Amino acid sequence: MTNQDLFSFPPTSKEDWIDQVKRDLDGKDFDDTLTSMLWEKIKIQPFYTAEDLKGPSAEFKFHPDSKIPEISPRIWNNLVSIFPKEDKSTNEEILHSLQNSADGLILHLEGTENLNQILKAVHTEFISTNFLPTGDISQFFHLIQEWIESLTLKPSMLSGAIFWNPCDELFRSGENFDLGMDQAVKAINDFKEFREFYPLTIDFSRYANAGGTGIQELTYGLGEVIEVIDKLSKKAISPSQAFENIAFHTGMGDSHFAEIAKVKALRKLIVELASNYGVQIEMDSIHIVTSTAEWSKSLMDRDTNLIRQTYEAMAGILGGGNSLWVKPVESKKASALEKRIARNISAILKEESYLDKVMDPAAGSFYLEKLQEEIEKSVISGLQDLEEKGGWLKSFEDLTLHAKIRNSRETAQKKVLSDSSIKVGANKYLSKSKIENHLPFQPLIEEDFELLPSRATYFVELNHLSDS
Repeated sequence: MTNQDLFSFPPTSKEDWIDQVKRDLDGKDFDDTLTSMLWEKIKIQPFYTAEDLKGPSAEFKFHPDSKIPEISPRIWNNLVSIFPKEDKSTNEEILHSLQNSADGLILHLEGTENLNQILKAVHTEFISTNFLPTGDISQFFHLIQEWIESLTLKPSMLSGAIFWNPCDELFRSGENFDLGMDQAVKAINDFKEFREFYPLTIDFSRYANAGGTGIQELTYGLGEVIEVIDKLSKKAISPSQAFENIAFHTGMGDSHFAEIAKVKALRKLIVELASNYGVQIEMDSIHIVTSTAEWSKSLMDRDTNLIRQTYEAMAGILGGGNSLWVKPVESKKASALEKRIARNISAILKEESYLDKVMDPAAGSFYLEKLQEEIEKSVISGLQDLEEKGGWLKSFEDLTLHAKIRNSRETAQKKVLSDSSIKVGANKYLSKSKIENHLPFQPLIEEDFELLPSRATYFVELNHLSDS
């Protein structure tokens, strides 16, 4: 090894480069020409150097090492959506998915299904089994407990999460938060032996899919975490127990590099938040589910949505998601082809793009590390402001939370409508004739307490598709 400098070029500072760029701009304003704003908070520079960072950052570890020898260092679950209908056909769909690249399920359950029939011949010890309640929550939990007891399921044979937390009840009905907290306590106690199963999931994605920025998504999502943990503490569930039983679900938007930094920032902020409660947790013990966003899709060009799904999935993997949920745009009405494409994206990114070969490929990027740092600062500032004004629950009750998300949503939708923000297939490069390659349009009708999923292209769709 030698310390000899093999290059004779003198060192050049970032300031020197900026001065040169300004001369090359020939009078044009540097900021107006080459910088941009991300999520209304963060200025994006045209380039970054080591000078932008406080020092070298450590590589993240997103999960423990595999127990199986020779497995690639980066592991994630490929989740597929299952909407049970008739028992036999649902079971066939599940088995077909698991035999064709899926290794995880998200079962959307009313609470009346026959899980023994639906999951017949499914070896839960080898997959990630996740449940998303769509009906009465107490009936749903009773169904899960009955299924576990009927199989005498050992704790080591179940991993995954329940995609629910008490705050969901507020967004469904505007009430029932206290009843939800009682159910959360019962769920934590019922599943205390199931160390790889999370009975609560904080849904950060609700803010992203309703039109909130990445900063708002993390701020209000972590606000939910604080609210839930504080309420659980009053019901004899310690912060340590709470963090052990909570998973985190974030939506991946179309700002590719920003989304990578956002997920990494979320993992770090969860560790710091736990530390504030006196709980020491390791980064690789946190379970984050990343899903493709509904907000970024367009009803006007279904084919372009497939491309969006792919780079959003990439961002979720590179950012450190432990489970990847590629959502078919047509949800429960998705065709067999759309389900197959959504399911295969993870396999292609693993087997053909080799995203599983390195634990943290984004480590060492000046741009991404600075972006992550800026995101963390903005979120911490937002959380401090939220807590000073009474906390997450207060912001829900006085609807300030809803107002801010809806303001961001409308601002983004107006930019697409005015063509100041480009969405391929919606306001750029769209069909010149009658639009045939589109999905059914339904107007968004939202109660005050709700935050329903929408799309950046909503106003454009309203003009072009509302009568089709």
